Amino acid sequence: MEEGEDFLCLMSDEINDKGMVVIEKVDRMPVYGEAYVSPFFIIAINHSGTVTLDYDGLETVFRPHDISVVYPYHELFCHSTSPLYKATLIVVSNGLFGQLVSLNTGQGRFRHESFPHFHLSDGQYNDVMNIVKGLGTILRIEHSSPNDFAVWMLHILTTIITKIRAKNENLPSLPDSRISPRYYDAIKQHCRQHHDVAFYAGLFCLSPKYFSTIIHEETGQTAGHWIRQHLASQAKIVLRTDKGMRLGDVAEELGFPDLASFSRFFNREVGMSPSEYRQSLNTKK
Repeated sequence: MEEGEDFLCLMSDEINDKGMVVIEKVDRMPVYGEAYVSPFFIIAINHSGTVTLDYDGLETVFRPHDISVVYPYHELFCHSTSPLYKATLIVVSNGLFGQLVSLNTGQGRFRHESFPHFHLSDGQYNDVMNIVKGLGTILRIEHSSPNDFAVWMLHILTTIITKIRAKNENLPSLPDSRISPRYYDAIKQHCRQHHDVAFYAGLFCLSPKYFSTIIHEETGQTAGHWIRQHLASQAKIVLRTDKGMRLGDVAEELGFPDLASFSRFFNREVGMSPSEYRQSLNTKK
């Protein structure tokens, strides 16, 4: 178990070699003022203080006793952390994450939440931390790649996190079908070119109506909601990272026929025009 070490100081090859690391006493985010995309599966438990950040373009605040489950390749943009910020991170390589998924943990829903975190009661926080400490002990004793016991401990941790969130937020039980995680992956790959539900339904050889019904049952939101949310996030990313790009070129990059249609979409989803959003970034500095 690593202590007091900056997350970015852990080299990717080290994480991939170990499979999983537990980092205690984290007191800062990896990057401030610019986008950061992690290739790893991360569980973050906030002990004290706060972090203000954007998650896939949506602003949120990570507070004491919040827990966050971040799937690989989501964008984080950290604005600030408070002086008292302390957290523990469990960082899992893609290889080990694949083993975790194979255990059918039923945690696919996390991929579709607008924000990856939720709050733990004092009792829930203590229960989760007891498991995390046990996992850290196993990794410290093992010294090499995690054994089957460590993988099962991680499986237990993620399963308990899923159950706690479902209880705290009164989420319905997930059906056995697991189309929604694959749908999310398809959106990430194709949303800049395809904005219509029918295209994604075709990828699964389903009718748009039946496909939409399944996605709503699995996620509690419409199929179109996830396309619009991810497309709005992509728009924010482009506007923020390519500040010199003309708005008409941004619209073309995101698959809109013209600037007017892009502006209508952005204003409807974000509540301001693309140019107003760019101006708001300057006021946050």
